[in-house]
Amino acid sequence: MNDMLYTRSSFTARYPLDEADVCFLGIPFDSTALAEGNQRFGPVTVRQALKTKVSYVPDKKKNPLKDLKISDIGDIEWVPGCFDKTSERIKDTVCDILDENSDIFFVFIGGEHSITLPIVQELEPSTVVQMDAHLDMAKDYQGNKFSHNTWASNVSEDDTEVIRVGCRSYTEDQETGKSYMDEDGVKKDIREAKGPIYLTVDMDVFDPSFAPDVGFPEEDGMSPREVFSLIDVVFEKEVVGMDLCEVASKRLNNRTAHLAAKTILHSLSNLC
Repeated sequence: MNDMLYTRSSFTARYPLDEADVCFLGIPFDSTALAEGNQRFGPVTVRQALKTKVSYVPDKKKNPLKDLKISDIGDIEWVPGCFDKTSERIKDTVCDILDENSDIFFVFIGGEHSITLPIVQELEPSTVVQMDAHLDMAKDYQGNKFSHNTWASNVSEDDTEVIRVGCRSYTEDQETGKSYMDEDGVKKDIREAKGPIYLTVDMDVFDPSFAPDVGFPEEDGMSPREVFSLIDVVFEKEVVGMDLCEVASKRLNNRTAHLAAKTILHSLSNLC
């Protein structure tokens, strides 16, 4: 069969997993949220944004989609309505990937924020940097211990340090767990964190004027410049992977998906 020189099935060239620097994996799970479940379309819309977006990062003079070998292995076959079984599939998949390439950097595209828990449990980083409008530290949500609003509480129970950035919505009983709001304090805290680090970005960390298509928008959020500056600080340490969660729109070419794509590109430029 002749080479199909003008076709492509993903947003970038697909390298074999054992040769790749970076692995993309979609997790379109959104079964624990009361909001309309459009988070399941995150992997589709973010990939489409990556396909159409200029991948050169001027601030870094890097082009991560050219400078890094990317392996996009598709999406987890999630189980609708069942976090436990979906969590098992996430853990098994991450384990299998690491068996094939122990040095690979993970980029997970959600999906709701509950997906972060099984990823962290499998990767076992020393620190999680959580960029989020919400603490997600509830002990249960609608009687459910495992949800988009409880995952960070479960991570903390596993004695993993969690550094929070941008959190501005929490209940009175969570007051002691709120994030630093002062940028210098956040930078100091990240620089003193133990590696390896896992980075999780809920798109509602951005102000809704930048990212309107999220499940639970909160006003007075961060700008892309502020978030990207702190991501650069995170990557001064060893980072084993990251996720982008809570893009909540089934519409292609939506603003939040494009900002998520830009966040991924900026993050990966630190690996080039």
